[in-house]
Order: sequence, then C-alpha cells, then structure tokens
Amino acid sequence: MFRISDVSKKYNGEFVLNNISFTIAKGLNFIFGASGSGKTTLLKIISGLDQEFEGEVTYEGKPVKGLQPNEKSYLYNNVFGFVWQDFHLLEELTVLENVLLPTYLKSKQHVNQAKQLLKDLKLSGLSGKQVKYLSGGQKQRVAIARELMKKPKVIIADEPTSALDEETAKITMNILRTISQYTTVIVVTHDVSLFREKDHIYELDKGELIHAEHNHDNAAVIEPKDFVAPVMTLGQAFKMAVTHMKRNKGRFGVSVLTMLIASVLLLTTISGVVGNQSQNAFDDLFKTYGDSLLDIELYKGFTNSDGSGKSSGNSGGPDVTVDQNISGLSDKLNNDPRVEFTALLYPFRDIVINVDGQEHAVESSNSMPKFNKLLAGKMPANNAQEVAVPENFVQNLGLANEDIINKKITFSATIYNQNTGENVNVSTSVTVVGVIDTKVVYEKDGKPFDYSIKDSFFFDTATLQELRKQAGILDNNINFLIRPKTPADMISIKDELFKQGIVPSGRFTVVEDLLKLNKQANEQSGSAGRVVGMLAFVLLIALTLVTALLRKREYAICMTSGFINRHLNKVSFMEVWIEALCAILLLFVCSPLISMLTQSLFSVSLLSSRMLLTGVAIIIFMTAIVFGVKAIVYGTTKITATLKSGER
Repeated sequence: MFRISDVSKKYNGEFVLNNISFTIAKGLNFIFGASGSGKTTLLKIISGLDQEFEGEVTYEGKPVKGLQPNEKSYLYNNVFGFVWQDFHLLEELTVLENVLLPTYLKSKQHVNQAKQLLKDLKLSGLSGKQVKYLSGGQKQRVAIARELMKKPKVIIADEPTSALDEETAKITMNILRTISQYTTVIVVTHDVSLFREKDHIYELDKGELIHAEHNHDNAAVIEPKDFVAPVMTLGQAFKMAVTHMKRNKGRFGVSVLTMLIASVLLLTTISGVVGNQSQNAFDDLFKTYGDSLLDIELYKGFTNSDGSGKSSGNSGGPDVTVDQNISGLSDKLNNDPRVEFTALLYPFRDIVINVDGQEHAVESSNSMPKFNKLLAGKMPANNAQEVAVPENFVQNLGLANEDIINKKITFSATIYNQNTGENVNVSTSVTVVGVIDTKVVYEKDGKPFDYSIKDSFFFDTATLQELRKQAGILDNNINFLIRPKTPADMISIKDELFKQGIVPSGRFTVVEDLLKLNKQANEQSGSAGRVVGMLAFVLLIALTLVTALLRKREYAICMTSGFINRHLNKVSFMEVWIEALCAILLLFVCSPLISMLTQSLFSVSLLSSRMLLTGVAIIIFMTAIVFGVKAIVYGTTKITATLKSGER
C-alpha cells in the first residue's frame, strides 16, 4: 500500500502539488485531472522516479524518498511495473526480446512464461517481429507483457490509452482491469470515460487533491522490509549483449571498424612510421652524396683560403700555408666511440707489389690516397702489419675481392723525403685485410664520369711509421682521415677539433645543412604523428560518445526494469570485449591489405608480427576507453529526463 502524506512540489516557484495526502491500495486506482494538474508529477513521486519533493511517500512502510540504487533495482525489477503513454520499448528488438528484458536480472528467463503471456495478450504470432513494425495497440500490449514478466505488485500506467484509438484503448483498459483483480494498478488519465463504479478515483486540480472517492486511511501499517538488488550473472550479461548487437548490426559494425581504424592510426604513431618515413627520405638523400661525405681529413697544414693550391712537388699534398701538429691524434680518434675508422693518408710512388711470386707495378696518380667505402674485409688494425688495397688493384690481379683477403704481399715503393730532397726506396711484407673503393666521381658537360686512384694503399700506423723510418722520416706527424659514424658525430668532432686549435677539412657546410633539413623534417613528422594519434583518439571517443548518447533511451528503459550501473557495467563489458575481439580478428584478416596500404603511403610494412601484437595491445587499451565513455553516459542517465512522458 502507498501512503502519501503532505506531499508538495514546486516548479519555477509555483506549486505543482500542494499538500497532497491520501493512500492507495489494491485494485484499480485512477489519478485524474486536466493537463497541468500535477497528476504525472505525483505518479513519478509515488514510483520513486522523482526524489525532489516535500512531504513523505511510503510503500509498504518504506519511504520512497532517498531510495538507494540497490533498493530501486529491487523495486523496479520485482515490485513496480511501468506502462507508458509512449510505450518505451526497444524498437530494434523483437517482441519476445522486449518482454524478456526484466528477466536478465533473474535466475532464469522463463521463455515459456513469456510466450504464454504473449498468447494471452493475443501477440504470439508477433513474437519474432521487431517492435518498430507494430501498431500502437500492439506496442502497448507488448509493454504490458514486459512488465508482467516482473510479476509486479504494482502497475503504474501514465496515460496508457491517450495514444490509442478507441477500440485499442478499450482492449488496453480491459487488460489493466483484469490485472487489478490481483494487484495494485495506478492509472494517470484525463479521460473520465475509463472510470467504472468500483474504481478508486483521486482527482487533482491545479496541484490540489479535490476528490478522493476511496481512501484507505485505516489500512494496516505494514512493517517495511529490506529491498535487495537482483544479481546479473556474466552469462546473462553476455546473452543480453549478443542480443542487442544482433539487432543493431550497423551500430556494432561501426564500433568494430572505428576500433580497427583507430588502432591502425595509433599504430602508425607509436611505431614511428611517419617519422621513419622522414628519416628514410633523409637517409636516401644522404646516400646520394656518397659514404665519403662524412670524412674528416686532418693535414699537417691547411691549404690557402681559396682552396685552389697546386700540389707541392712530389708530396702530392696541398699547398701548406700554416703548419699544425696532429701527432698521435689519429690513435686518439681511432678509439673514439663516434668514429667508425681512421685511415692514414700517405702518398707513395713507383709502387711494385709481389703477390704469389709475381710482381705487379702500380701506376702513380700524384694524389692523396682516396677512400670511399670498404668493399670487403676490414681496415688495418694498429701494430698488425696489415694493409687495405684498392679494388682496381685486385681486379688487375684477376681476383675477386674476397680472394685477396689474408694474402701475404711484399710492398715496395719510393717515399719523398722533404728534408733531403730525395726519393727513398722502402719495402715491407704485410697481410691484405681489406679492399676499398677509391673512385673519384666528377661531372663534365652535364654527364657523370669516374676514375679510380690506383695507388691508394692504407697501412696500419706501425707499418707506415716503419716505412717512413726507412726513408729517414722520423716524426709521426702524418696526414689522416676519420670516418665518423653519423652526421651528428661528424659535426661534434669538428667542433671539438676547432676548440683544440686544429683545423680539419671536410664537407661540413653540406652536412650541417642536411642536419638542419632533417631536424625540420623530423619536427614536421613529429607534429604529423601527434596529429594522427590525436585524430585516432578523437575518432574513437567521438563515435563512442555519439553512439552511447543515442542509447540513453535504451539505458533509461533498462533502468525502469531494475538495471543499475553494476548491471549495465557487465553488459557494456561484454559488448566492448566482443567488439574488441572482432576488431582483433579483422586486424589479422585484413593485415595483408593494411600492409599494402601502409607500404604505399609510408613505404613501410606496418603489420609485421611485432606490429600485429602491438596492434592487439592498442585495441585492448582502446577497449578500456570505450568502456569508460559508455559508463559515463549511462552513469549520468536520468530516467525522468530521458523518458519524458505526459504533462505535469
């Protein structure tokens, strides 16, 4: 039994209900009044949907004001059944699926009971039909059947016949009258033609109770009992999630595709594909200059300012205008972790090499030794009696580069001693450990040409010092070059040498310009990567939010059947994981196509095994975001605001 005591409610400073008091018991009860009389507001207060009022309303001795979510869940799933003017059915679901909605919070769904109810209400032939295709009268009977599945003690009906034609309205009222024989039925209406002699009628006018034909003030007071919220199993949650996805395939498909697209976009950001593309472009540009672009050459003296000096006699070196001491610097730089290797630059003339008992003369170029790149083997190690030879020499022997590695040769040549002005014969026995490219590339008349410097032999420090000692040259101030590992290493070494007062030679301006260009490209690609990542999150959150907001009515309808946040959490958890699993499956199935797309856009195969696993991790991460967005939406859904029905 309901007991309404001194209930008042104001809207915008005006009384909608003013000091209303009466009781409602078993049977058919009409709350009657014109539009704006406050009858719908009173109905919401009685059912606990509206908690903002003055006075007190109790059901079986339990105050409805201040009901906790658990208590509302019990009442709306087991005690109160709602029949609305606008039906409030889930349009995409079938008749049977709508009727079974409250039973997801029960231990069993009792499908046979639902089918029997539909048969009693002459709806059995429509059980598999989607509600959106039904007439108004059919929808109202489906709504009544759904509420009867709760086995309620109270049916609360808000203008249940106002949207129906006369014949359908009569059928609906006959059903409610039948139900009122064993339960409490409360009907809000403005239609006096619905009344019968034994009905309980409560009339409102401008918020005041002006007529109470039947009252129950002397009814016994029932001790209130605890309302315990129903439990939803994971199995029921899964079943409900699958049902909703099956009936909303478009929404489900959009969610899966959104998750897939967002994961691929995020994968391009996290994997650095955009940045790698920029770096690859830089590397390709760098390669056009050749490996020797990074070389730093250090001479005993540097050339004149215009760099156009002629060769100095037999030395083969540049015109020296200023002397500088670079003794021991090659050994120091050779141990620098930024340096790939060092090579001593020393010219020889009249070279004759004995290989396997045969002598081979080498043409003199009168140039400093040239080093582009190592083609086979390694560079000589200090104090190891080793040499790296030019590829042209190996070809003249009729050997492959790998065939000459580890061969013992006798090297004979002349060295010019500047102190005595004589060419001195020197010789040594060494092991060939490397083959090098000594090509010089130049352009003439717009066409590229190249030639090899045939007398470019590179010895280890100890061997070269021994040859110079044979020529009577005792200092260790030897020209050399170093090959830094990266452009940044080249510039940092150059800066350090300048600070030490040593002037290096190299294509520093070109490298610095390339580094600036690469930095700008990296900054732009980094910004692009951030934009792509942000786009992925915006896409995911926006579409999830829009979808969830469109489902607010669905959430509110579920709430009138007793669903609270923890029940919806379970259903939503199942939904997002089904979507995630489908997105992961789609990621694997479509990986060849996606890989082709990323290859064409970024020149990178995005979906390697490692990338696929990363993509799976991203989808799992996004699942948490989707779940959170949905939880926020249904957690802030208010039944009265979402299911606006009737007037005040």
